[in-house]
Amino acid sequence: MKKRAGWKWSALVAVVVALIVSPLYFIAIGGFMSTEEIFYKPPYLFPPEPTLQYYREAFFTLLPYIKNSFILSFGTLLLTLIVALPASFVVTKFEFSMKSSLSFLFAFVQMIPYTAVIIPLFLMFTKMKLINSHFGAVLALSVFLVPFAIIILRSYMASIPSGLIEAALIDGAGYFKIFTNIFLPLSAPGIASVSILVFLLAWGNFIVPLAFIKEESMRPISIGLYVFIGQYGVEWNKLMAGSMIYTIPPLIVALLAGRAIVAGLTAGAFKE
Repeated sequence: MKKRAGWKWSALVAVVVALIVSPLYFIAIGGFMSTEEIFYKPPYLFPPEPTLQYYREAFFTLLPYIKNSFILSFGTLLLTLIVALPASFVVTKFEFSMKSSLSFLFAFVQMIPYTAVIIPLFLMFTKMKLINSHFGAVLALSVFLVPFAIIILRSYMASIPSGLIEAALIDGAGYFKIFTNIFLPLSAPGIASVSILVFLLAWGNFIVPLAFIKEESMRPISIGLYVFIGQYGVEWNKLMAGSMIYTIPPLIVALLAGRAIVAGLTAGAFKE
């Protein structure tokens, strides 16, 4: 009975995975085919005459947008970590009057859709002359991602015994040293997880760069893909190739950061 149940669950998982992967597969092979081959019926399971021409053209067309996406994503990640890490430490391990209110505020911000606050933020940033700049877009993205990062980091930091702070204080260490030498190493799994999620959310964001960056040369690839959608038609093969190029950097970051999570599970756990 257990074997039968196991096969049923395996089959269900296989179906779900197939439903998720199959659209990505057809997008990937679409970048190797001409428009006529893409719309051929029945559809090709493999490119009949594969060519790298469309991937090559899509890459060089999107290269400036890719650079802008890296600037926005890493800038947002850096600013988010700079703010969220010490804030998580303070909110988790210190008692103060506004602690419960701040926790509610962080959760409340996560329930607000981007579209509800994008106009007020736009008006504020216009007065501050932050529109049409990478820094303004990074700051706008961080407004949403800092509370998200704090919520995740708090769960990791809360698991670190408060007795470590007391022992370090007795040894003469200050709070800054406790934060950098104890809490950051022990929170490495949480930091890695937050880094992955913040990077992916910043890389894939569409509405914030669209609202805050008006100059075409400064826009990220999430908007740059529209270059293949013209007034007289859509270059489907280049659009599909560009979509796959769009997914490669987040995939690489996730794989590299995944190793950091495993390494961080024991980082700082023992004192030699």
